[in-house]
Amino acid sequence: MVEENNTIIQQIVEPRYVLEIKHMKSGSSLVLCISKLRVSGDNLDEVMVDLRAALDEFVQQTGS
Repeated sequence: MVEENNTIIQQIVEPRYVLEIKHMKSGSSLVLCISKLRVSGDNLDEVMVDLRAALDEFVQQTGS
C-alpha cells in the first residue's frame, strides 16, 4: 500500500506597501491625510525605500 502526500504550497504576494488616505476636517477646511501606511519586508533598507516610494506617490497624487 503506497500513500501519497500531495502538498500544495500557495504563495500569497503581499503588496510592498499599503497607503490609505481619507478626508479630514481641519478648522473650516477639508484636508486629505494619510490614515494608514503599512510597509512590509524583512530588510530595513528595502522597507525604507518602499516607505519613501509610498510617500512620493502620495505627494504626486495629491499635488502637494
